[in-house]
Amino acid sequence: MVAGTSKTTIVIKNNFHSNANSLYVHCRSKDDDIGEHWLTVGQTIVWSFHENAWSTTLFHCYAQWGNQKKYFNAYEYKGTTKNCCVDKGRVTWVLEENGLRAIETDPERKPQDEELTKLNWD
Repeated sequence: MVAGTSKTTIVIKNNFHSNANSLYVHCRSKDDDIGEHWLTVGQTIVWSFHENAWSTTLFHCYAQWGNQKKYFNAYEYKGTTKNCCVDKGRVTWVLEENGLRAIETDPERKPQDEELTKLNWD
């Protein structure tokens, strides 16, 4: 992949089963702040971007639901060191009681979405 040629879309989804607490999410990169969001069950945050020319794009997020907290990289591309979400086009991070899952959500492959990684709450 040549940096900057294809667009990546990241989705963060509140998939908790209870609305007792809103899900707080704050995502940002060095250059772009996606902002602070309080999501109720089923709500999402969506943003799209192009990889920068130096292949160093990093979007990191902080999520909190009640006393469950997690810092995670929603997207990271460091030259040849890539995380799960590089070259996928559209990735949905599903946040729920038992953890966070990154799923490649390619509209042409539905319902065959591929789970890319799973993280536990801290």
